[in-house]
Amino acid sequence: MRDRRGWRLGRVCAAALLATAGLIGSSIGLAEPVATSKADLAAALVGAREAASREDCKGVLAILDPVAANFTGDDRKMVQRMRLLCLAREARFLEMAAVQRELAEASPRDGLVLAYGVIVAAGENRFRDAADQLARLARQTPGSLDVLTGSGVREIARRLGSDRSPEAQTARGDMVIALAQANWEPADVPDLGTALAGEAVGTLVKANRIDEADALLDRIDDPETLSSLLIDRDYAPLWPSVERRLGPSGKIALEGYALEKLADYGDMQDSEPALRDAANALLLLGRAKEAADLTARSEIAEGMSEQRMEIAMLHGRALALAGREAEAADYMSTLLTLDLVKTPDAGPALITYAEYLDEIGRPAQALVIARAIQVKGKGILSDFAMRWIDRSEVCALGALGRGAEAAGPIERLKSLAWQNHAATIEALLCLKRDAEAAQLAVKGLADDQVAGELIVQFQPTGALWAAPPSRLRDLWAGLLARPDVRAAFEKRGRIAPKTYWPSREPQPIPRRRVDNSSSLT
Repeated sequence: MRDRRGWRLGRVCAAALLATAGLIGSSIGLAEPVATSKADLAAALVGAREAASREDCKGVLAILDPVAANFTGDDRKMVQRMRLLCLAREARFLEMAAVQRELAEASPRDGLVLAYGVIVAAGENRFRDAADQLARLARQTPGSLDVLTGSGVREIARRLGSDRSPEAQTARGDMVIALAQANWEPADVPDLGTALAGEAVGTLVKANRIDEADALLDRIDDPETLSSLLIDRDYAPLWPSVERRLGPSGKIALEGYALEKLADYGDMQDSEPALRDAANALLLLGRAKEAADLTARSEIAEGMSEQRMEIAMLHGRALALAGREAEAADYMSTLLTLDLVKTPDAGPALITYAEYLDEIGRPAQALVIARAIQVKGKGILSDFAMRWIDRSEVCALGALGRGAEAAGPIERLKSLAWQNHAATIEALLCLKRDAEAAQLAVKGLADDQVAGELIVQFQPTGALWAAPPSRLRDLWAGLLARPDVRAAFEKRGRIAPKTYWPSREPQPIPRRRVDNSSSLT
């Protein structure tokens, strides 16, 4: 199974609620001031503070809403700040947006106000503005980033990613760089910090800000991610630093990564992210049996979270690497029972399942499964994902010797090649239409948006971490032997130097050192 993990984008939290039913869009004014004495206002403040200390937002708003319009100056800022927090908590989003706008004018550098400005902008579908405010927040008052969720920030990034305008890409890049340099690690998506650092490094390198990119390499501890930087010529200025961090066979990075992830799991055995990272570390160490044992209780079930799905797929991968192919296939078959609306994170796993059946010599079953997923995923899975499933259909037909039947599917896939160049090229290779595959590969490698995707596909299995043999990947090696493809490839990437290929032998499991020394004073 080839690991196609990436920065998968989750659902926004508060921002999605703000967008629901057009809840934001106009300002809501305060009630007209009523005759209220200074003593009454002072008493209201005391009562509101007492309610806030009990985290009683309904009580805070019940006290302040009728009299908020009577406050002026610094008292008004304080009152509106209290209301901002409680209006958000009580899902009174329209009023919250109005209060946030008022406070943004009165206190433009207030981190809390800026953070809520991000939520308001995202809720109004102003994603470039949300990203700009996020970048400013990260640089000015990074402590206030904790108001936001990682899933919400990923949604902003996803929306900007689907907007191919230069302005949107600039806004996303600036936001990612600022968040990475602020060393932000949201509690709900604990591995987002590494993903941000990886994307920020690429953005900085493209802007020729090499020193800043180099400084962020310390944030990337995953040997797979570091290895991926060694194959793209855009990262050539960083190659010496990356090679030092990896070490021969990647052992320097691997030992540090595995030690940290296994220690974290030892401390937090009820944590899904810790379990996922520990299982991944064992796979990178070449310890497939141990990884399979660790994840043995991971069941594929309706509505499972993204993290639980990742753990389940690590279990399937571990079974495959341990030589338990039939068991891995049977385990993943449960994926077909899932409702993709209720379990949207099953999409990448379904791609892996169909591909895996082909890889282990079950093309007839792979064909049935691919066609079932085409029906099941229509209108739910992304176009990019669906093209991988189409690839599985074509490759299964090719393996079964049913090339004539593949004619319709391959022509349809070629017409949609722009949605997934790698899948289309691989499907052509499965049908032995190498000249067409080469033409598309040369064209794709000349495209900045596509080249990075293709460079990875050309890497041999030995250069990859925890990768079983792959007949599909071997097809790319043959394609690279063509002079036109090799020339186009060399302009954009390289095969990872063998010095840094992971060891094929299981590596020792690193252990925390226990300090048994004592001192007498």
